[in-house]
Amino acid sequence: MDTEILRTSREIVDDANALARVFYGMLGYQVEPGYRFDQATHPQESAMWAMAVVAYENIEGTDVEDALNDILDDE
Repeated sequence: MDTEILRTSREIVDDANALARVFYGMLGYQVEPGYRFDQATHPQESAMWAMAVVAYENIEGTDVEDALNDILDDE
């Protein structure tokens, strides 16, 4: 039996931010806990978000930007 785990938009965005944090750490940088790469204005931090979005979409098949827009629409 194939069971699919449904994730909330918040969980998807949080996971993508966590992945961006890992990528940033691989470059030798760190940010404070809870830092939101999806709101970054620094080019390198924005690039980490973009990389996380692409990785998440390729692995999970989930559109992270759609999930982010869902969150923004609810705020």
